[in-house]
Amino acid sequence: MQPTYLFVYGTLMRGHANPFAQRLRQYATFVGLGTFPGVLYRIEWYPGAVYQPGAPGRVQGEIFELHEPARLLPELDAYEDVQEDPARSLYLRREVPVQVPDGRVLRCWTYLYNQPTDALLRIESGLFT
Repeated sequence: MQPTYLFVYGTLMRGHANPFAQRLRQYATFVGLGTFPGVLYRIEWYPGAVYQPGAPGRVQGEIFELHEPARLLPELDAYEDVQEDPARSLYLRREVPVQVPDGRVLRCWTYLYNQPTDALLRIESGLFT
């Protein structure tokens, strides 16, 4: 079974007014905050996360419950530059375990950065602002 939750940590979070963030709020309900183990980088004006099970750092973001995943996810895939050929994709949509403040773990879709990170600035707090 596919997850019905989406974890966002950048320009899709609440407070951002771009059309895709607005679409997310139209077709999903904010559930709460969450984190997953990994590293967050500043790409340019947007972030990129790398999931690393067991990493000491945490990527912080927001969880949304998707009402119409089949309708919304292809639009968000296009926004995140997900390509049919994964090698050409800027991001990949993957399922990750996201921990919520009460300790539960939700299976969530998220967009993971899919390019080299060597020259990127690491966001130590794990929170994109």
